[in-house]
Amino acid sequence: MCLSLSHAARLHLRELVLLRRVRDRIDREPAGPLDIEALALEVDMSAEHLARRFRLAYGLSPHGYQQAARAVRNREARAAEPAVA
Repeated sequence: MCLSLSHAARLHLRELVLLRRVRDRIDREPAGPLDIEALALEVDMSAEHLARRFRLAYGLSPHGYQQAARAVRNREARAAEPAVA
């Protein structure tokens, strides 16, 4: 049992690494359209599986994560603008 649990843990960690890669790519290309099929191909998952596992890991779908990241960047950009008197 210990060996199978260890194997399952390694598989889970590998999946988290792949999901982090997808998240980092979304962060690097925030303005571009989100191509879930291309992202899924990069990490050797189906688009449906990627979307499901991404939501479990980060609480949002890849598209929802991209929208939230854009909103944060927009707020930060507005806050950095000098106040007009």
